[in-house]
Amino acid sequence: MNSILNKKVFVIIVTYNGEQWIDKCLSSLRESSVPLEVYALDNCSTDNTVSAIRTRYPEVNLIETGSNLGFGKANNIGLKIAIEKNADFVFLLNQDAYFLPDTMQALLIAYQNNPEYGILSPIHLHPKHGGLEWYFSTYVVPEKCKEFYSDIYMRKPKEIYELPFVNAAAWLIPVHYLKIIGGFDPLYPHYGEDEDYCSRTLYKKIKIGVVPSSIIYHDGEVKNWETVKFNLKRQLIVVFIELKNIQLSYKFLLLNFLKTKFDRCVYLLIFRKWKELFFTIKLTFTSVTYFRKISKSRKEARTSMAYLK
Repeated sequence: MNSILNKKVFVIIVTYNGEQWIDKCLSSLRESSVPLEVYALDNCSTDNTVSAIRTRYPEVNLIETGSNLGFGKANNIGLKIAIEKNADFVFLLNQDAYFLPDTMQALLIAYQNNPEYGILSPIHLHPKHGGLEWYFSTYVVPEKCKEFYSDIYMRKPKEIYELPFVNAAAWLIPVHYLKIIGGFDPLYPHYGEDEDYCSRTLYKKIKIGVVPSSIIYHDGEVKNWETVKFNLKRQLIVVFIELKNIQLSYKFLLLNFLKTKFDRCVYLLIFRKWKELFFTIKLTFTSVTYFRKISKSRKEARTSMAYLK
């Protein structure tokens, strides 16, 4: 048991204007029962995040990226460093989340008993009401995560539960799996990169799981779909996720995408939903300009160390 707890664990935190959370996040890591090496990648914060880290947390390795690289690209910097410094595990942690003292210990023990898992996540609780964070609760529903709710209710939780996706607010990744899967696809500016990563993990026949005995508190914000319905950047991310599914042929996905958008436009035209019609047309034509980039990215995704070379 002691051997797994003595492994080298690198915690990677991407920060951006996180002054309101950073003390809670970083101070919680100091209380970890497992030693941690912490890296903060700051995406050009304009508040006091950088000064807070530099003055109050001298043990944290602070790297200023110089621009807002987004979640994926900034994390990739940390992932490369972890590989170069021979880390055994990397733990990706959101700036708006924080640990309990035994959070990491429970994850490492679960991995030791279940080494087929390439992503392990703790349970996400919300710091204000103490229950499951809303988004997390949607990942562990019965059709995605068998028996989780039933076992928790009956107070007979298993050590780990397999599921197809959990967001990257708190991921433990063994570095030997990281070398197989690679890093985050830079095609994604922000959001969607974790869904793509999970899809690629499953493509490599590597499991994803949640560990009930491990807990973080995550100050997740529930967003209304209407706020992103006509947001071109966010809708392009949905297209990227759809077309990046390397478990299906690209030709099939392209044809299905074009057919779906054509059928949608016809429907919107018939019912005179002009705003959505014009947006869908714009989205479709914009998506076409990314087809070559997506094709190239799909090829890279199948390689080891994808996006980290």
